[in-house]
Amino acid sequence: MSSEAQSVRPTKVCIEALDLPIPDISVHLPELDHPLVKEAQRLPDIYASGGVERILSLTDRIWFKVKTGRWRGAAIRLPEADAASESQARLAPWWLGMGGYRREGDPADLYASLESTASREGSDRWLPQDWDWKRLELEHIYAWNHAISRIVCELIARSLRDGYSYQAEFESYRVTALTLAQDGETYLLIGTENIANPKVFAAILNAVPGIAPDSWQPEPQGVAVLQPEPGEVIWSTILPPTVAAHLLDAVPDT
Repeated sequence: MSSEAQSVRPTKVCIEALDLPIPDISVHLPELDHPLVKEAQRLPDIYASGGVERILSLTDRIWFKVKTGRWRGAAIRLPEADAASESQARLAPWWLGMGGYRREGDPADLYASLESTASREGSDRWLPQDWDWKRLELEHIYAWNHAISRIVCELIARSLRDGYSYQAEFESYRVTALTLAQDGETYLLIGTENIANPKVFAAILNAVPGIAPDSWQPEPQGVAVLQPEPGEVIWSTILPPTVAAHLLDAVPDT
């Protein structure tokens, strides 16, 4: 995922105003395929260079113009107090709150309609709401799980190709993968180190498609070829041939 602080996230209100469907959680909303959303991604750099254009008719908050072709938008850089928590505001300060068409001289023109609404009710309705913050959280969870799955599958595929163990670190965690061929079966060993959070355990053991969560067995004493390091837990399971073939096909040989 790109740096959230340099992304401009469209709110649910904006997405609906642009007549776009709400995408699957795997889609990072700043990457929506729409001209206005794409143009909005330039705003943090324009802001940093002092080239932004304010919507002067909106006076209760500082909103900026986003313009491309016939499309017009209103974006905001959140002050800390406008987010549910300081960490959220720092994580995602930029939001595209509303979008629509330029219709000069027409009350339906986006900026004319925003001015009319804001004069009666203020502009808070275009700020990110609970749905928007929850969507951001779920996108990050999905991306985190996807990254873990990619790392684990790469380690297993490498071990399948040469029979050696492979290790990777992410955040403060360490994962080791080793495959063994014995008696016509392929056994998969996964070592997990410095992990106390059960959700992280679950994400690692669920990373391999085609292996049921309840098929994993802890190996507290390790096995002959893989002994646990301090703070490490080793898990084992049988790797079905179809799953092994899928991993080898999905992970290029580097």
